[in-house]
Amino acid sequence: MSSIQQWHDAAVERTGLDDFGGDDYLEGLTVLEQSLEAEAAMTDIGRFAIGEIITQALMGRLRAEAGLKARPEAADVAIEQPLVIIGLPRTGTTALHQLMAASPHFQGLELWLAEMPQPRPPRDQWEQIDDYVSCKAKMDAMAEMNPDQSAIHLQLADTVDECWNIFRQSFASVTFECLFRIPTYSSWWANCDMGPAYAQHRRSIGLIGVDEPETRWILKDPSHLFAPEALFATYPDANVVMTHRDPLKAVASVCSLTAVSRQGFEEHPDDIAHGAEQTELWARGIERMLASRAGREDQFYDLHFADFQRDPLGSVAAICDRFGYQLDAAAEEAVAQWAADHPKGEHGVHDYSPEQYGLRAEVIHERYGNYIEACGVAVE
Repeated sequence: MSSIQQWHDAAVERTGLDDFGGDDYLEGLTVLEQSLEAEAAMTDIGRFAIGEIITQALMGRLRAEAGLKARPEAADVAIEQPLVIIGLPRTGTTALHQLMAASPHFQGLELWLAEMPQPRPPRDQWEQIDDYVSCKAKMDAMAEMNPDQSAIHLQLADTVDECWNIFRQSFASVTFECLFRIPTYSSWWANCDMGPAYAQHRRSIGLIGVDEPETRWILKDPSHLFAPEALFATYPDANVVMTHRDPLKAVASVCSLTAVSRQGFEEHPDDIAHGAEQTELWARGIERMLASRAGREDQFYDLHFADFQRDPLGSVAAICDRFGYQLDAAAEEAVAQWAADHPKGEHGVHDYSPEQYGLRAEVIHERYGNYIEACGVAVE
């Protein structure tokens, strides 16, 4: 029996569901499985981990399809002028996302719902829902086993998270190549049609927000950089906040994060190769988004890392003013309270070195030179 069949069977057994929806996801899954077997040099831990990741992604598809059958009106929910936060990883996207999502005028993609899409229940019922309890237990265990990752990028079941959790369910996600060296899959993903993955994303968030159709969505994921045409085809009136930071700092930090995330997964980890791969990966994403901005500048707002660090609440106010989003006294209070409750470094300090990954300032700044010039990025 193939691994692909085993993953499907496990997802069916664990959910009691059997409708995975359309079969467009199978191409990416097939390439991923072949690339993992031929190229990944997985440890036993890595093989177990990726099996769980894939099985849970398939479980997410099953949950989404079941939910859409039960609530067909979700397909007709309008998603108007969503706010989408993009930028290189490690440029303040997570802090900005969580800060703005504290406003009652936004709804975000909580991690547990991204993993198992279903209509968002009232918050006081979550502790009684198996999918939430399972996700929380998993994230708590991961934080205990890998405290370094929590210091770099803490994920909690009840906190808004990134869109790649849904893209994984179409097996068209940057996260797979951040966990393993799988060049065949990486090449496929770099050139694949992301339209079906975005269509699944749209269906899933329509389902999640079906009972809050008037509340504006706030979404966030650096990997939106790679598919701007699919993003705007799916959400044509999206407003985009693009965060900016010295790419040397950003790339070094994401190298550290992904190296910690994949720790123990590969037989022969190579930090220098990892640095080169991440450098080219995110340069490609930046180039695609910059090309797509032409003619859409009225839908973009640029936020520089230093400005956000200096005045996070003022940054939120400026974004809302730019796009005409509501920021009343209740929203200001909620956002300010979130900021007070979550000081920088509350989960530890992230120490990293560009040199560990073979990153040299002059090389990075030359590779990202067009970006630095076009967006006025300060070199630290």
